[in-house]
Amino acid sequence: MSPEPKRMNDLFAEAKPTLLELPSDSLERPRVSRERALQLTAALRQEFASLMPRLAEELSPAKARKRKADFEALEPRALVFYAADLAVDAPWTSVQKERRAALARKVREHDELLSAWAVPLFRKDEEASAAVADIQRGKGTRDDAEDTVRLVALFRKHWPAVKGQTPIKESYLDEAEADATELLGLLDVGETSALGSPRDLRQRAYTHWLAAYLEVFHLGRYLQRHDPAAAERFPAVAAERSAAAPQTAPAPAAPAATSPPAKPEASSTSAPPAKPATPATPATPDSDSPAPF
Repeated sequence: MSPEPKRMNDLFAEAKPTLLELPSDSLERPRVSRERALQLTAALRQEFASLMPRLAEELSPAKARKRKADFEALEPRALVFYAADLAVDAPWTSVQKERRAALARKVREHDELLSAWAVPLFRKDEEASAAVADIQRGKGTRDDAEDTVRLVALFRKHWPAVKGQTPIKESYLDEAEADATELLGLLDVGETSALGSPRDLRQRAYTHWLAAYLEVFHLGRYLQRHDPAAAERFPAVAAERSAAAPQTAPAPAAPAATSPPAKPEASSTSAPPAKPATPATPATPDSDSPAPF
């Protein structure tokens, strides 16, 4: 469900002076969509609400006030990011929007397919496996495109060793790279770093929301550190890196020598192994260093 436009736009207008004061070197590139930011915010607020009475018990008065302010800022900042992201879309033509939507779907499929095959394929290669784990961390349209470009490069780098071990062919790598590159080009139309431009404000709005989200997220994980379900109750913005290399995923079956594999599509490619996801456990804050909350 889309947020109420008037409230969202009023919050955006009110937040602009604060956003423009954020140091440029602190800005984070958006890694999730505006819809995902709202979903994450709603889930985190719901889980953390019952923990509010514990702030006074666990934190100093000053930190308790800061974390309460972060919690209260979550929804407004998510709405500001939503409005800022919409503002970036405004100058787009209907043709550009349709093409971007079509490419976004295709590139997400490329990312999911290549990533799922890469996990078992490179599980014995420490360097390549680490690269795959890093690629899997982000979410969002731009991240899908960047991930696809990186995965294609990884497959090409190791092609002599992996050729024939999956249904993926060189022609498919070419297609995936072309789609991802075109999508990145569309996403960069009108890209500018000018202070106060729509894209600059979107990045600032995302950074502002992310700062509050991470404070509440880390504190929630810490307060519920003895709960085995804490990682699920307090969702991370990006996919979390597994503590160990993915050794349990089954290796994909090699195609029959007499029947070359077809270009991987939903109707012709056997289902790739699922991505492993082992959430990390939050560490206890170090009293000698600044706590995350």
